Amino acid sequence: MKVLEAAGYLNLGIITAKGNDLVIVDAKGILFEKIQINVLDLPGMHLSNLFEQFSFPEIGEPKLFRLKNGISLEICLAPLPEEDFFLISLQLRSNYVLCSEELKDKESRLQAIINTAVDGIMTINNRGIVESMNPAASGLFGYDTKEVIGKNISMLMPDPDKSRHDSYLRNYQETGHRKVIGIGREVIGLRKDGSTFQIQLSVSEVILNNRIIFTGILHDLSAQRAAEEQIRRYAMELERSNSELQDFAYVSSHDLQEPLRKIRAFGDRLKREANELNDKSIDYLERIINAAERMQNLINDLLSFSRVSTNAKAFQKLDLNQLAAEVLSDLEVTIEDSKAVIEIGDLPTIEGESIQMRQLFQNLIGNAIKFRKADIAPHIKIYSEIVEQGSSPGSKLNNENNIKIYFRDNGIGFDDQYKDKIFQIFQRLEGRKYEGSGIGLAICKRIATSHGGDIEAYSTLDVGSTFVITIPLNQNQSIQNL
Repeated sequence: MKVLEAAGYLNLGIITAKGNDLVIVDAKGILFEKIQINVLDLPGMHLSNLFEQFSFPEIGEPKLFRLKNGISLEICLAPLPEEDFFLISLQLRSNYVLCSEELKDKESRLQAIINTAVDGIMTINNRGIVESMNPAASGLFGYDTKEVIGKNISMLMPDPDKSRHDSYLRNYQETGHRKVIGIGREVIGLRKDGSTFQIQLSVSEVILNNRIIFTGILHDLSAQRAAEEQIRRYAMELERSNSELQDFAYVSSHDLQEPLRKIRAFGDRLKREANELNDKSIDYLERIINAAERMQNLINDLLSFSRVSTNAKAFQKLDLNQLAAEVLSDLEVTIEDSKAVIEIGDLPTIEGESIQMRQLFQNLIGNAIKFRKADIAPHIKIYSEIVEQGSSPGSKLNNENNIKIYFRDNGIGFDDQYKDKIFQIFQRLEGRKYEGSGIGLAICKRIATSHGGDIEAYSTLDVGSTFVITIPLNQNQSIQNL
């Protein structure tokens, strides 16, 4: 090592290493101080442990490696007279070469990010002159970049901002009072074709080489504003539709029902005083009365359907076990007459609208009893399961936990091809064989939807049906108004 010192190698960094593994024996040189490595820690260490990716260099061929602290070094390997020993010289590349290449790499990456950014990015100097403009900004305003660079940024603004911009900029530089810089706000942009559009503008200030540069990031709000306008129109249409529905409900409950009540009332009087009518006339009279009664039932059912949304109350905690017990109590006579057996498993507590959920349970249990086989007593099972988020790939629901409630019966069933049709209003698969208007399942569908959920049906003819209601355990309060 004395020979090496005399030769002046210590101005670099010198490592003596042994074997093909290049185990470090000794290390000297002021270089190690510059790169913040303690030479006392090096003996016994493999040379490769100092670098990010290391491969045995060719003898006498300088090669560039990067230390694990990020510094790049040039290494040159030479054999020593002693067998299996090597002399390794290390030196920093010249500051100019190193810095220029790293700077060029950083600039390239930064420029690539700017050029591919979705939002517009522009820079101006302290006089408002545009110095750079990325492709996104060029596309927003409809100008070629060359048409804007070197011009005042105010060319992209409509009046009155156009005429006031320079005074805004001057006022900020003199007083420091901010209106946009470092704050961000919505502004109006002016395209080359003269049209205007809304922009969310964020401006930052930076000082480079004693020069003030302002960088603006421009986000086009056109699509967002169009979507907001569409939502506003939908809301107005929904409000109008709900208003018309409420008007219809009022007319149905008063104006339409009154003539029907008179038809039934006078029909009943005629029937009581029908001593002189023959059998055929009495049959006609009974048909009139029955038709009026069916019409009145249809109107009442239609009112029930409309009230699912218009008369909804605030959601609250509902113990479905208690609710099911109350529904069974209401249906007690029907259950006894049909000799129905109803098994109810442990049901959860959910957030819901009590009247609607009661109606849903009553409709589904009532249907299971109504559509029973002639010689077999109804057997109905009601049970539930918690479905965690992500466990139902096809689910429309996004809540953390949903509840599935099953209503399974041994009734007449139906062809599974009609499983969607049965939830449409006034749909009846059995014609007039069974009482009803065909609106009960449509109401169930609407109740499930108003709770942010859905209802499905699975059935086999002459075997039975299963109805599955899926709703969130915990509701967003606004969902009841959907």
